[in-house]
Amino acid sequence: MYCGRFSLIILAVAMLLCRISDAKEYQYAIPEQLSDGWATADLRSENFDVPLIARLIEHIRNNTYKSIHSLLLIKNGKLVLEEYFPGHEEDGKTQIYQRDTQHGIHSATKSVNSLLIGIAIDQKLIAGVNEKLSKFFPEYKSVFENKDSGKGAISLKHLLSMTAGLAWDETSLPYTDPRNDHVAMNHSEDQIRYVLERPLVATPGTKFNYNSGISIVLGEIIHKVSGMRADEFAEQHLFKPLGISEYSWLKYPSGLVQTGGGLYLRPRDMGKIGYLLLSGGRWQGKQIVSERWLRDSTKQQAPDRTYGYQWWLGKLPVGDRRVVTYGAQGRSGQFILAMPELQLVAICTGWNDGNGLGEQAFDMLKRFILPADHQLLPASASK
Repeated sequence: MYCGRFSLIILAVAMLLCRISDAKEYQYAIPEQLSDGWATADLRSENFDVPLIARLIEHIRNNTYKSIHSLLLIKNGKLVLEEYFPGHEEDGKTQIYQRDTQHGIHSATKSVNSLLIGIAIDQKLIAGVNEKLSKFFPEYKSVFENKDSGKGAISLKHLLSMTAGLAWDETSLPYTDPRNDHVAMNHSEDQIRYVLERPLVATPGTKFNYNSGISIVLGEIIHKVSGMRADEFAEQHLFKPLGISEYSWLKYPSGLVQTGGGLYLRPRDMGKIGYLLLSGGRWQGKQIVSERWLRDSTKQQAPDRTYGYQWWLGKLPVGDRRVVTYGAQGRSGQFILAMPELQLVAICTGWNDGNGLGEQAFDMLKRFILPADHQLLPASASK
């Protein structure tokens, strides 16, 4: 009798565990239609293999892909995937990430700032990319007047393409090291002076060197030509036209905007930034930034690096294809990736600092997202 009762108990527990397991299995749902301007659609209607995308989400949920906070896909101008996950913030605290969570996008801020420069050129506040840097900063004329320095040759184009030739190291040392130029700049009394006074070590336009200070200088140029700080200029000429109402932007005590990496956006709004690259700079029929600026921004502008005007350029191998990508990329896994030939934008946020996992988004694209897009090639099995 006891044996039979025990067997029934075991069977009941097993059935309960099965139901719990089933309840936890990922079920795809069409993103919610809101009043933020996004049309939403079913992955299937845009010819995606839903089981393959579901497998990807399970890989995120079971921590095969680690510390991913959000994953969104926009196809043909429609939001078709929107998923959020719990994770760790920069300070190590656990955060439940949701649709309305503003996420630090770090150096993806640079690409947003590039759009602001393009808008300023469209508005003829800046004559063009060949304008000399010295023109915008007469208060630092002593920096440029030294003929031996050669800094007078630095143009806006050199700043945008990270080829200004200034000595700068923020890649060989961690951001916790005070010798890192980015850290040293942050602790200086005058961030613009710190950047401009770096020694010239290469002829402008000849060598790429990653430099967040340059991006902060670009943001201050917006202030110089418009009379508005970069965040105010963005509010009026970029965010408001895109329907972006919730954002934060870090500033230095002087009021200087951290346009090298201080922007916080919601992932759905990050998608709007990426979509501009696919729509020729238009949103809901309105021209936000010129198509010409976007074409120039997504051409290789550095002679020795696949880099445009504050946008990373790449080609992802998928089968026998190479998919062109335009990317805004930020520290520890912040991505806005636009793929023009597929009319696809992928948004990924997370926090993987110093563990070598900051570029998991590319692996997710290669193994799951792109193979699931039937426009590219038939969906394939993924390990």
